[in-house]
Amino acid sequence: MTSSPVDVAVRRVGPGDRDLLLHWANDPATRAASFHPGRIDPETHDRWFAARLASANGGIWIGEVDGWPIGQVRVTRVGIDGRRGEVSISLAAESRGRRLSRPLLLAAMTAASRDLDVTSFVAAVRHGKAPSRALFLAAGFSDESADVRNGVACTILVRIADPLRRSTQAPPARTTSGSE
Repeated sequence: MTSSPVDVAVRRVGPGDRDLLLHWANDPATRAASFHPGRIDPETHDRWFAARLASANGGIWIGEVDGWPIGQVRVTRVGIDGRRGEVSISLAAESRGRRLSRPLLLAAMTAASRDLDVTSFVAAVRHGKAPSRALFLAAGFSDESADVRNGVACTILVRIADPLRRSTQAPPARTTSGSE
């Protein structure tokens, strides 16, 4: 049986999303996949969140299906010229297993490519996290190298951004305004 593609809309994160992001970040499965696996306290999150909202060096997009938030994608400009975006993704616990990660990732990368003018994306995936690596490979990434982040071995994957702008396989990102 073939399922039809899910329509995932993305919007930039807004001040009203602070608690939702903290809730998602402290989900046990999210912490286990993180390079910093410890629980995040609200004060640390508040400082991080305020800095992210104020930064022009990246963005966070929340994916929604029928107006319901399903997860987030964070993109941070990296590299000498800031034209490479390091991407990370997490799905809400209740959204896992519904084949939403790839449409969310592609929609958010399309928005980030447009909004941040990045020309390529990079992702770091912990060794042993086969579903995460499979997601990035299915989204057109390829293995680039091995690395160690925060003492954790990982695989670095890359994707050129330009095909996202012209792709017939990835629908253009639908965007809505951030929550206030």
